[in-house]
Amino acid sequence: MSGNASQLGEMSEYESSAFRSIDIPRQKPLDDPGGFLKALEGGDLIERLPWAHYGHLNIHERPNYVNSHQNRLNNGHKLPEGRAWTNRQKPKDLIKTRWQLLLMFAGAFADYFMFSFWFFIVSVTGVVLVFKFGIPGLVHGLEWLAGLIGLHLFFRYPFTWFLEHNPDFIIKDLGCGFFRPTGMVKFRTWREETFEAPFIEFDPYISYHVQPKGPVSYKLQLRHRYSGWQTAVAEVHSTQKVELYAHWDELQRFMDVSQPLPDIPALEPYRHLDPTTAAYDAAGKRERPADYWATLDLEWWEKEGYPAHIEKIRNFPWDSLEDQMQYSVPNLNEAAMA
Repeated sequence: MSGNASQLGEMSEYESSAFRSIDIPRQKPLDDPGGFLKALEGGDLIERLPWAHYGHLNIHERPNYVNSHQNRLNNGHKLPEGRAWTNRQKPKDLIKTRWQLLLMFAGAFADYFMFSFWFFIVSVTGVVLVFKFGIPGLVHGLEWLAGLIGLHLFFRYPFTWFLEHNPDFIIKDLGCGFFRPTGMVKFRTWREETFEAPFIEFDPYISYHVQPKGPVSYKLQLRHRYSGWQTAVAEVHSTQKVELYAHWDELQRFMDVSQPLPDIPALEPYRHLDPTTAAYDAAGKRERPADYWATLDLEWWEKEGYPAHIEKIRNFPWDSLEDQMQYSVPNLNEAAMA
């Protein structure tokens, strides 16, 4: 078989719609929403990130990811199909809708800060009831206080333990995620509908959010430029904003079939199944053993390896990466939301 024929055979797993950073097709222009709608819809979108130039720095190399990867291998466990990040799919939107509000409610009572807040409110209310109603007011105040403490202990311990040991109880494979072979993105909208579009039709933005507790967090959002639907990729504390650049870098390379899979623990078992990655590794370009993450010294990685890696992420000149999408979408710079 000739070299060209062999290459075509290796790439046969990828569909024509797959994302290739070396060949981003021309796309239709954006409808300019105008200044008012930009301010209304994009008020929290503070920065648009560039496409298709990479820093080759991964975020999913944290010690806890390495530890989970090694534990699963040592114990012979596998994530159920649809939940594992593989060479074909990075799953998302796995929590059953009816559980999302309950989890928010549980988090509000399990969190120490929020518990302290509610404890203060109930205590002050109890004092007021005592002054107004005497002993009956004291009884009611103590009942509310006992109920609050009970909710905190329940959601903090047995509820959390149950979910950790029975994750499938609240998780459902909705068929959503980022699909490398097809270049498609699928997610659930707030209308409980499934939205699907090519990866290259999304613009990456960093947005800011004020949490109920007070501090600001930043989200990496993908906004479909022709419909306005958007989905969150990652969220970090305001002091870790730079990590979102690595999140976007890693996600692009996962979807980019002209690039090998990101070299992270979760994807190590699937490298040989992806054509581009298998060819890359066979050529010796990975420069690591096939079981690098499986046998990595976790103690060294936690103390020395990862701190040095995260320092590279923080010091990388992310603002120097050129946006290749501006050459494919005629008016991207003028009509984008930020």
